[in-house]
Amino acid sequence: MKTALLALLAFVASSSAFSQAIKGTVFEEKNSTGLPGVSLLIQGTNMGTVTDSDGSFSLDAADGSYKLVISFIGYTPKIVPIEVTSGRSPVLNITLSESSELLSEIVVTGSRSGGRSRIDSPVPVDIIPVSQITNNVGQVDINQILTYVAPSFQSSRQTISDGSDHIDPAQLRGLGPDQVLVLVNGKRRHQSSLVNVNGTVNRGTVGTDLNAIPATAVDKIEILRDGAAAQYGSDAIAGVINIILKSRTGLSGNVSYGQNVTSYDKDYVINYGKDESINISDGGTAQIGLNYGLKIGQKGFLNITGEYVNREATNRTGTYTGQIFPAVDGKVVDDQLLGEKGLTRNDFDMRIGNSKVNGGGVVLNASIPLSNNIELYAFGGYNNKKGNAAGFYRYPNSVPAIVRPTVFAMYPNGFLPEINSDVTDISAAGGLRGKLGQWKFDLSNTFGKNDFDYNISNSINYTQVNTGTSIRTKFNAGGNGFSQNTINADLGRKFEVLEGLNVAIGAEQRTEKYTITAGEEASYKNYDVAAGVAAGAQVFSGFFPQNAGSHSRNSIAGYLDLEQDITKAWVVSGALRFENYSDFGNTLNYKLASRYKFTDGIALRASASSGFRAPSLQQRYYAKTNTLFVTQNGQQVAQESGTFTNDSRPAEILGIPKLKQETSQSFTVGTTIQLANAFELTVDAYQIDIDNRIVLTNNFNDGGNATLKAQLTAANATTANFFSNAVDTRSRGIEAVLSYNTKFGGTQSLRAVLAGTFIQNKVKKDASGKPIIHASDILVKTNQVNTYFNREDMSRFEIASPKNKQSLTINYNVGKLGVMLRAVRFGEVTYWDPTIDPTKPDTWPVNTLTGQKETLDQTFGAKIVTDIAVNYNLTKGINISLGSNNVFDVYQDKHLHSGNVSLGRFVYSRRVQQMGVNGRYVFARLNFNF
Repeated sequence: MKTALLALLAFVASSSAFSQAIKGTVFEEKNSTGLPGVSLLIQGTNMGTVTDSDGSFSLDAADGSYKLVISFIGYTPKIVPIEVTSGRSPVLNITLSESSELLSEIVVTGSRSGGRSRIDSPVPVDIIPVSQITNNVGQVDINQILTYVAPSFQSSRQTISDGSDHIDPAQLRGLGPDQVLVLVNGKRRHQSSLVNVNGTVNRGTVGTDLNAIPATAVDKIEILRDGAAAQYGSDAIAGVINIILKSRTGLSGNVSYGQNVTSYDKDYVINYGKDESINISDGGTAQIGLNYGLKIGQKGFLNITGEYVNREATNRTGTYTGQIFPAVDGKVVDDQLLGEKGLTRNDFDMRIGNSKVNGGGVVLNASIPLSNNIELYAFGGYNNKKGNAAGFYRYPNSVPAIVRPTVFAMYPNGFLPEINSDVTDISAAGGLRGKLGQWKFDLSNTFGKNDFDYNISNSINYTQVNTGTSIRTKFNAGGNGFSQNTINADLGRKFEVLEGLNVAIGAEQRTEKYTITAGEEASYKNYDVAAGVAAGAQVFSGFFPQNAGSHSRNSIAGYLDLEQDITKAWVVSGALRFENYSDFGNTLNYKLASRYKFTDGIALRASASSGFRAPSLQQRYYAKTNTLFVTQNGQQVAQESGTFTNDSRPAEILGIPKLKQETSQSFTVGTTIQLANAFELTVDAYQIDIDNRIVLTNNFNDGGNATLKAQLTAANATTANFFSNAVDTRSRGIEAVLSYNTKFGGTQSLRAVLAGTFIQNKVKKDASGKPIIHASDILVKTNQVNTYFNREDMSRFEIASPKNKQSLTINYNVGKLGVMLRAVRFGEVTYWDPTIDPTKPDTWPVNTLTGQKETLDQTFGAKIVTDIAVNYNLTKGINISLGSNNVFDVYQDKHLHSGNVSLGRFVYSRRVQQMGVNGRYVFARLNFNF
């Protein structure tokens, strides 16, 4: 091994010795200082490097004529012609000037031709310079950063939603988390093992945990807003998010702390419209991130990032207005007992807000040149976070009478059960890429794994109480795991056809595995069936042994991608991709795209494509019993709901259709305009038709079927739900970005970006206006179609997420001082109650506070959130930033209807959210770069 390593080092050294070096320095135009981390690439090759901490660089090349592409986020890129001859080493001094987020920035996502500028790209791509944005904002994770800078992206933190409290689901173009593909350095990223099964906007979906990637490790993010399944495979229906890791050298990092300093109307519901605000400070968040990079040889690098984040919980609960203690002799004596115990109703608050999260990770990104034309690369990371969230408060009145004496001895005033998560995420990718003759090649293997384990505390299994067994208050409830291994082989070559033809071909093999780990016995077992009480740990019962195990599948794919520059103004591209899955068969997808430049600053672009999304293994094999709370006669009643696999016996009895892939057709047309190097405008319109959308159904009861009842009883459940292909949808929208950039007064600069998205997502309907539902004859005949897919399910597709979002960001700099002002408008969202008929007011429930009949539907109006930050360069390489997110302390509308507030506790909605319910956040951040 030692001999082989010495031989490898000798080979690298000899390869460098017999080539000419292109040397030089890249300077910042305004103050003539060297720029670290600038990317330099010999056009048409994979040969490149990045500048050192002082802006210097060295790049080996054989004799010949080249074009050197120099680019750095926030600066206008340059292309410099160079000549390399024997005995002569070019020495270059290059200056870059600051710019706005220009259309000329080079993008690699969505094209295999080696990268194009944004104005030349035939499809819309956003570039988010994360490494610069984080200096001015209080958000510390990728989901929240993107929500406020990319209008097409939306992620709201969930509350009282089991595992979804700990991994934030995210959307692109209002579609599901699993309909957007995530890449890291151009390689497919694995999904989370979590299935969003509670009543959130993204119910039934499986996403990628973007927050498992430390923001400190990210250089930039490219968001392709176009269907791309023919290029990248499954999931790329809404678009592609490509996270590009840092490759710069030197030491950089940040330390920040902030917390919510806010007020909210806690008892708005009790006082029905009277504002009695309380002041609160919570949600303290501390972050420290370090990034260090060093050169390896002349062209290689090793970049390492470490980050730690500690986020405290927030709470925006209202005061519980229902019965707390059991009635005595038929009389409710809550207030009397509270006084006798020295308690108030505030001692029975739930926790409604952000969960507590504590954790961090390490990321590595490296490239080692093996010769002038071949490099070995690797990247990956480890992340672990531990979370704590609470469920519904178990008030003394709700504890089953048969177990009350024992439970009250342990929990005299009831209890608030907690879910403690332990989420571990690992990834590793490596490969060889370079050039062999006229062909570029990339051979890689990418592995990723996500484990989510549940530990329950401050709880109890009611069925243990009267059996003489040891009563537990803490439980290991088991967990889920998901792993993915992807092997890629990619080849590409430019041909001198017209103005250039790029041909790319490749193959992919992917293996996926999903596991369910059973909880300990006490977390799920029913020790006393005759007692008739809910079994398992309260708030989250453990996974059953009969559902535990591993499930895997594999797929193989091949693609052909052609990109033809017909003239310097006109480019046409096309792609075909064939995939075969071991569990459902074949799929063939296409993409066509074109861009035509009328002038250097005005272009028209369009694309059409087909796509697909394979049902995730999680959707195929997730099985568990959960405790849900439903309102009955003004009280919250626990209901044990079992999620069964799509091919289970209960699914067969009910006639649930077999699970298959979603398919899509996408169309996009847009324009890019650049005027006087100051104004830039992109406008794109799109339509996406998706057939066989997968949903998690609602809860079926046994309906008097003895066989089904026995199946449910065996799972400790009273109802059942399933994953199924239920509906077809059509998504339409317009996305636009307008930016302006100018310099004046010698030391002053102004950059303004106005961006917006307007979304219309609809479930396809028949001529009478009713949703077209893919239900079996059994569901139709037994009148259970509304249970299969109801009004609330439809609202999740259409109106539960903002239908439009706009943002205006202004950056002003003068000397060492900078100011950032940002306003984001979140469009309205609407909640539809699943139980009411909006056309029959006489069937509507009566509001317990007003005595009036009401529909439980509610629209929550648009809100504007304003952020401000001031930063100052203390000295070279050290910057301090002070600011506030949501400086005006804006909250979304409060609940108006009694049935939605859960007896006063939910002042704000947990079903539909725009920007969270945490209010003003103030922060300070120290940034350094050496």
